[in-house]
Amino acid sequence: MLPRISAAFLLSLTLAVAQDDGARKTGAVFRSDIDALIAKLSAAAKVGNDGAAWGPLGCDSVVATAQILCAMGHCHRFYHVSDGPLLRASLEQIVGAGAGKAIATDAAAAAIVADAIAVIDPKRARASEASASSEHGFDAMVTKVVKNAAPGRWPHEVGVDASKRAKEIVKSNGPLPTSEAAVVLLQMVVCQAANRALDRHDAGPSLSAAEERGYAWLASQQKNGQFAGGGARALPMTGFGLMALQTKPVAARTPAERAVIEAGCRALLAQQNADGSFGESLQNYTTCVAIGALKRWGDPAATEVLAKAQRALLSFQNVERAGYARGDRDYGSIGYGGSQRGDLSNLHFALQALGETGLPKDHEAFAKAVVFLQRTQNLRSHNDWSGPSPDPEADGQIREATSGDDGGAGYYPGNSSAGYVTLPDGRVEPRSYGSMTYALLKAYTLAGLPADDPRVRAASDWLRRNWTLERNPGVEAPPSDPAAYQGLFYYYLLMAQALDLMQVRTFEVEGKPVDWRRDLRRQLESMQKPDGSWTNGKNSRWMEGDALLCTCYALLALERCR
Repeated sequence: MLPRISAAFLLSLTLAVAQDDGARKTGAVFRSDIDALIAKLSAAAKVGNDGAAWGPLGCDSVVATAQILCAMGHCHRFYHVSDGPLLRASLEQIVGAGAGKAIATDAAAAAIVADAIAVIDPKRARASEASASSEHGFDAMVTKVVKNAAPGRWPHEVGVDASKRAKEIVKSNGPLPTSEAAVVLLQMVVCQAANRALDRHDAGPSLSAAEERGYAWLASQQKNGQFAGGGARALPMTGFGLMALQTKPVAARTPAERAVIEAGCRALLAQQNADGSFGESLQNYTTCVAIGALKRWGDPAATEVLAKAQRALLSFQNVERAGYARGDRDYGSIGYGGSQRGDLSNLHFALQALGETGLPKDHEAFAKAVVFLQRTQNLRSHNDWSGPSPDPEADGQIREATSGDDGGAGYYPGNSSAGYVTLPDGRVEPRSYGSMTYALLKAYTLAGLPADDPRVRAASDWLRRNWTLERNPGVEAPPSDPAAYQGLFYYYLLMAQALDLMQVRTFEVEGKPVDWRRDLRRQLESMQKPDGSWTNGKNSRWMEGDALLCTCYALLALERCR
């Protein structure tokens, strides 16, 4: 019988909390206690009087050995299989048991075995049949501590009882309680790893005054974690609001902000449809923002919800199972939901959400999405689509569309919200514009295309030629025309996401490097309203007259500018 470790263990991480409102300790907390307990366990693993042979650290318990190895691999000394025969003997025990029926049917045990193998011998892990569960693994334990971190609940306080018990075990001359010692050791190391994560948060760039004002305004727009009141907009706006609020580093959040995030995310969990989607309409869009909020939240309670949401997104893709053939204009695309016409805006949201839910990079959904993506790009060497295209902005008008060749992108094949170039033979080329070209760049990157791919290079070149922060480029309109500013905050969001995703440090414009993070940050700060919100005062199209949506876009963009 394998011991059940997950529920009791994770619960203990939240119960052992001292009531101390002092400052958080930094660095490797519990260092001496961890070292002493590992030494005690190691001494007990010697076989024979001469100590020349070693048994597994957890004696006869595979789970105890896995817990000890997982702790050793993640602690401040970062033990590895190369550290000697004790580690090798212990690893052999859990590798041999990893595919056993008893382990395979216990998710918590399987997770700790898989995590131990992965951290102690990563090469061996790739050949092992053991697989981790994100709900029960080491990272989930660390996330639980980090998420609850606050004065009085810092990691060094969460682990105080484990530290006390470790000292007692080390000093005892009686029989070593190996299984208990394994749990205690892992508790301390989880807290140590959580503290390292908070150290990294604290060492990062400080939040700007504009961001702080934005968070304060955003928090004032919710009730019990719900944004945008009632009606159809409530669910997607709640997802966006929670995503934006969580761009504030965990350690910097106020207790009130933590409570909003917790209440909002738990409410989201309860609103998932039976098929895994969220919302009654705009289901792809709504499901994607719900995934974004829940993924940032990081609570194990969201694990199965995210898995179901992934399946819903895959069901939305216009591919063979929905009756589409590769020659169809919409093949590989995703629209607002169901069988609706696909578009680049919905597709980049979906590809991001699929990645966030753990869909493997080699999944066919990404390759099929690329078929559609290149058909939105004005690049004749790769865009194989031309044909009749309805113009949603001209009632009843069908345009005979074909690809341009400037490297930028439109909304969907044959369609552009920036208008068209009419050719001498009467056909039209959809104009490329900024927000969709950044969406294309982001989507290509999410789908696995490298920076030197000709399609990626062509999109990047268009953006360099049309670099601006003053407008959403591509629309042929003078600065006095509101059309030049449609989708401006969406443009900022996609710019930040695409360039950050591609790890672009500077953006070369006319032979000179542009620090896009600095310049975009300054642009957004200059546009903030005194109350801390943002809104598109020049063009309200696509809901950019809504301060809540624009503020979410701005905060999500500013996160990438740090």
